[in-house]
Amino acid sequence: MGRGRPGKPHKQNKASRNPQDAIPTADSHAHGDFRVPDDTTHPGSENRRIDNRLLGQIIGTAMDGCTSGQGPLLTLLAEDAATTAHVVELACIAVHQTYDGLPASMTEDDAGGTASPEFTRLARAGLDGANDTMFTQCERMTPTERRHAANTALAAFISIDA
Repeated sequence: MGRGRPGKPHKQNKASRNPQDAIPTADSHAHGDFRVPDDTTHPGSENRRIDNRLLGQIIGTAMDGCTSGQGPLLTLLAEDAATTAHVVELACIAVHQTYDGLPASMTEDDAGGTASPEFTRLARAGLDGANDTMFTQCERMTPTERRHAANTALAAFISIDA
C-alpha cells in the first residue's frame, strides 16, 4: 500500500508492535496495528480529537482480513465521529494517490459501485481539500451511518493493498 507515501497508514513491523496496546476482541486475539501519523497541517485539524490508536487497530484488523475482530472495533469507531471522518479521509487520500483521483463511484450517488451512500456523502463533502465539511457532516450522522461509511473506507484500504 505505498508505505512511503505521506498521509497514508503504515503497518508497523512486528518488532515494534506492542500487543498490550491492542483492544481485546470478542475472540481474544490481536492483530498488528497500523501506525497512523498525526496530521494537524490543515486549518482546524489541530482541534480534532482523533483516536489514532483505535484507527490503527481497526485498519490493522481490516488489512489482516479479520472480520470477527472488526466488529467490536467498528462499534467503538462509529461512536467517534472525528475518528470515523478521519478513516474516510485517509481512504480518500489513499485512493486518490493510488489511482490519481477519486472514481465517480466514490463521490457520485448515481455512479454505481460498492461505496455506501454514507461514504459517498462524506467523500463528496471532502472534495474541498480541507475536509472541514466532511468532519461536520460526519458529526451529524448516526453511529449506524458512520459504521457504513467506515466499512467502505476499510474496503478501500483492502482493495489498494490487494
